[in-house]
Amino acid sequence: MSRSLLEGYALHKRLRDELQQEEELLEASTLTNSLQHNDYKKRGNATRVAFEKGTTMSYKQVMQERNLEREEMRLAKHTQSTDNSIDSNVVPQPTRRRKRRWDVTPEEYEQNKHKDQRVILESKLLQSLLNTKDKVPVINGIPLTDEILDKILPPQYTKIAIPTEYLTNDSHPDVIALSNDYYIPPSIENALMESKNLAKDLPVDAPGMAGVQFYKEADKKHFAAVLTSQNNVEDDHHLTDDAKKEKRVLSLLLKVKNGSQVVRKRSLRQLTDNARKFGPEALFNAILPLMLEPDLDDQERHLIVKLTGRIMFQLDALVGPYTRKILTVISPLLIDENFNLRLEARDIIANLSKAVGLATMIANLRPDLDNVDEYVRNLTSRVFAIVANTLGLVQFLPFLRAVVKSRKSWMARHTGIKIIQQLGILLGGGNGNSILPYLKKLIDVIQPCLQDEQFQVRTIAALTISQLADSVYPYGVDAFEGSLEDLWLGLKKHRGKGLAGFLRAIGSIISLMERDPSYEEYSNYYTKEITRTLLREFSSPDEDMKKTVLLILPKLPLSKQLIPAYQKDIIDPFLKNFWNRRLAGDSQKLSKLVVDATVGLGTKFDLLDLLERIIVYSKDENESLRLLCVSAVNALITSSSDTLIGLDSHLEYTLVDGVLYAFQEQTVRSKTYLQAFKSLFLALKERMGPHIDSIISTVLYRVKNKSPEVRQQATDLIVIIAPAIKLCNRDDDTLLMKLVLVLYESLGEVYPEVLGSIISALHTCLECMDKSSMNNMDNPSINQLLPTITPILKNRQEKVQEACIKLVGMVAQRSGETINAREWMRISFEMLDMLKSSKKRIRIAANSTFGSIARTIGPQDVLVMLLNNLRVQERQLRVCTAVAIGIVAETCLPYTVLPALMNEYRIPDKNIQNGILKSLSFLFEYIEGETTKDYLFAISPLIEDALTDRDQVHRQTAATVVKHIAMNCVGLLYDDYAEVLVHYLNLILPNIFETSPHVIFRILEAIESLRISIGIGVFSNYLWSGLFHPARKVRSPYWKMLNQAIIYNSDSLVPYYPRFDKLEGGKDYNIPELDIFI
Repeated sequence: MSRSLLEGYALHKRLRDELQQEEELLEASTLTNSLQHNDYKKRGNATRVAFEKGTTMSYKQVMQERNLEREEMRLAKHTQSTDNSIDSNVVPQPTRRRKRRWDVTPEEYEQNKHKDQRVILESKLLQSLLNTKDKVPVINGIPLTDEILDKILPPQYTKIAIPTEYLTNDSHPDVIALSNDYYIPPSIENALMESKNLAKDLPVDAPGMAGVQFYKEADKKHFAAVLTSQNNVEDDHHLTDDAKKEKRVLSLLLKVKNGSQVVRKRSLRQLTDNARKFGPEALFNAILPLMLEPDLDDQERHLIVKLTGRIMFQLDALVGPYTRKILTVISPLLIDENFNLRLEARDIIANLSKAVGLATMIANLRPDLDNVDEYVRNLTSRVFAIVANTLGLVQFLPFLRAVVKSRKSWMARHTGIKIIQQLGILLGGGNGNSILPYLKKLIDVIQPCLQDEQFQVRTIAALTISQLADSVYPYGVDAFEGSLEDLWLGLKKHRGKGLAGFLRAIGSIISLMERDPSYEEYSNYYTKEITRTLLREFSSPDEDMKKTVLLILPKLPLSKQLIPAYQKDIIDPFLKNFWNRRLAGDSQKLSKLVVDATVGLGTKFDLLDLLERIIVYSKDENESLRLLCVSAVNALITSSSDTLIGLDSHLEYTLVDGVLYAFQEQTVRSKTYLQAFKSLFLALKERMGPHIDSIISTVLYRVKNKSPEVRQQATDLIVIIAPAIKLCNRDDDTLLMKLVLVLYESLGEVYPEVLGSIISALHTCLECMDKSSMNNMDNPSINQLLPTITPILKNRQEKVQEACIKLVGMVAQRSGETINAREWMRISFEMLDMLKSSKKRIRIAANSTFGSIARTIGPQDVLVMLLNNLRVQERQLRVCTAVAIGIVAETCLPYTVLPALMNEYRIPDKNIQNGILKSLSFLFEYIEGETTKDYLFAISPLIEDALTDRDQVHRQTAATVVKHIAMNCVGLLYDDYAEVLVHYLNLILPNIFETSPHVIFRILEAIESLRISIGIGVFSNYLWSGLFHPARKVRSPYWKMLNQAIIYNSDSLVPYYPRFDKLEGGKDYNIPELDIFI
């Protein structure tokens, strides 16, 4: 419970009550603002549709409903305008006088005291009336008793008796359920009671519900048929076939939603494979209402959406009658915050379009084109854009042209143009070439709307042209030539939001003109003209206009020749209007636009001059402005680092000093400061030498700061400056040694994020030092450092683990001989747990470090430890151990590892043998071909045994080993070696009839590798026997192999086709030209 601000203060009771009321009002206002902040998303959650059977409306009924909605909106607007005109003639009432707190006179106090007593008496009277047996209605605080009604009503009214059969409804309405404006979360006590009641209602051991891990309150509403205890298995024979299907679908759907991973996959497969058997009615009546449930979390919604997509793929054209319902449920996901969910929704709508066709999609979406609700129209335009992209613009353009030409409603025209805009967004980002062939037609459709009578239509038309120009950049300027005149006229006539749209359109077209040399004159003219408008709008208070100006400015082909007085005309107004504290603190998006515009102006005019002009803001009192300045400096240096060659010493000092000051004065930690330092070091290189001392003093001061965020940021800066220190002091590593000592003393850090940064900084400093300096360190020496790092390997934080492993690996590479072999073995044992880490980068670092340790102390001891690790039950640990063995073999050559592996394979344990095969797979993957060739004969008995084993996994892994061996030996084999690979082919070929997808995939990979190694001539002899076998299951894999051979070896396969010179009693097929050889 939140504590009141008034507690602990001795105030007069009346003043305390007034302050309490103001505090409650403030809290209520804050709550209202936060609840209504994202109203657009709330509309998506509020989307509901009648999913009861038989409630699907026809096209005619839907159109009648839309016409009724439009008429209601027109009447509401008319009524509102009438009320406003009436209110304007009424004399305004005097406003209530503001309350005074400190100057209340004794007379006023007594008067207010009597008023308070009267209010208390009135409230008591009202409460007594409400507590009587007869319920008295209260209107505006007035109880309508018989006495009051006699005074209000004329004398002709009489009281009549209540009818004897009348029954009063004393139930109170649920205020929360009736209100659509806000949501009040239930109290903790109610939630606990509901969960207890839910636990009583839901069955723990319901028949067929094995594997369901949890239940929710909403599950009672959707899965009542399978969760109630009365629905036992013996009662199912009384149900109809349709009811049984529905119950089975609900059971599987609940397992998909709440089941364990194994149960979920099995249920997903059953629903997908039996989709046609269950039928679309049973499936969609269960799935679609569930997707509208607002309590679904992200994972559950993702699973249901994935299931919907798979079912639609199976049902194909059968989903036609359910198109409207599917679109109603799926379309709100197109504006969801989750990017993956938006992609899945887009795929579902695309598949639905392919299944039902364009006519069905238009029939279901047509009523929403001119819907009175802007939310519905927005979703409709997005869906239509996906449909057009899926089925092709050729079919869709006639309908789109008809919609944009509609005279019935401006909303339809607006939605039609928005479809084109969404199509441009959908095909933007490098995919705009697909609409280039239709660009001229699309512009012709939009162009008349630039002079539409409705302001909204004109604005969206200009914005759509801008979007199309951005999508097809840098091509297609010819298509926009006809619309330039209308856009230019609109630029002259409009102000505010409309002007912003037309500015964006012309700015995007000018950027296309710049790319075409034939439009150079037009580009220069329009750039000059539009610059005048932009300069006028620099001082606009409208945020939309500011964003438009900042978006257009980098696109324009500005230059010193085009605008000679650029300092006075552009740079000065730009800095005056956009580089200020108010704008820097407005929004992150606006700040990013300012940075982009600054970079654009700097690259087109004078970058060094602009740097000098903006670096002064790095010492401003406002932190937002300092951060904006550092971001711009970082972007400018990154975009044109070569320009800094002309930097004078004064500006160089000012730059470094400004960034360092902003770094010291920050209160909110940001990576931008570190990025700015990195850009400066990369650009200035040796010129950073004079500034290194001041930066290091700042870093050392902050490393000992009380705040963990400050310490972490300081150590992250050491990672950046360590290479620069080495660059500026090539022959002297004293400074790096001092940093190593400071970091070594900080290894007792308790915060894991900070500790990870400290170890990373230590790794960077040691890596930058010369090998001799590193080995000669005495405070701390490597012998002191490594035992200190080893216990930290047990830290479970991922950043700490990765940094520690990399540091140990670097020490093993550069100074391994200075450490005792026992210490390395102890470290190796500590690192075994790293091989089963959940993060791939940690496993990669651990495997690499094992190779470095093996190179240092020899592979024998490390290999024994890794081979013992192959005996564990956990598969991921065995695989990572196999990878480590492969890396050890690559580091220390295979002859040090292969004897131990082949000896270990003799142990009759499937896990060990499979681990050995995995190790061999990685071993031959890492080593080169010349080395592989030498071990062919030695490894053949082991491969032969694995390829003839009854275990599928053995044969699959052995096929992978053969694949790597064959790929390594391409072009390096003589006759004797080639016979070994032919032997492998003889052993692998019988496995092509395997049905397991994992096994057959590896088998085909191995066969393709052998085809490349031994040549298509020998390989083709194995194909002809199976191509014309009477059994289809035999022919199918052989034709698959032949198709792959034709794709990759079509020319070299021709001489090896079997000869059919002359069949008995048939035609002569001999072609002499094919017998000519070179």
